[in-house]
Amino acid sequence: MATILAHLEVHPGKEAEWEAIMADMVRKTFEQEEQVLRYEYFKGQEPLRYYCLLSFEDKWAFYLHQASDYHEGHDFESVLANVELEYLDPVKGANALPPTENPPLPDDANETLRNTEQVFPILIPGWWAARA
Repeated sequence: MATILAHLEVHPGKEAEWEAIMADMVRKTFEQEEQVLRYEYFKGQEPLRYYCLLSFEDKWAFYLHQASDYHEGHDFESVLANVELEYLDPVKGANALPPTENPPLPDDANETLRNTEQVFPILIPGWWAARA
């Protein structure tokens, strides 16, 4: 499983356009992806700050989401000033989501999965295992 908190900063004056993109992405994701567990957007307290909580059954589902036509079809660069992805791991007994894992790509993984893993590597901090 992979759970991510995306920290997003929008260019000034692009808030309405960004919120329309978010609504479209959520609709298409839930229509076309079976392995999405959570896909939710939030406004932050600071102006121009948004957050997205994403959770998928596995990292392959996350990578396919990132490479999807509807994801690639939006001009994110024109509305987003900054994006930082933070991988999260659920606290056992306090969150029903499965743990974030980073299994190796299978030998027969296609080019899309290989390229997406290069762009969005999942980094598991060592301290997570001690708290499992």
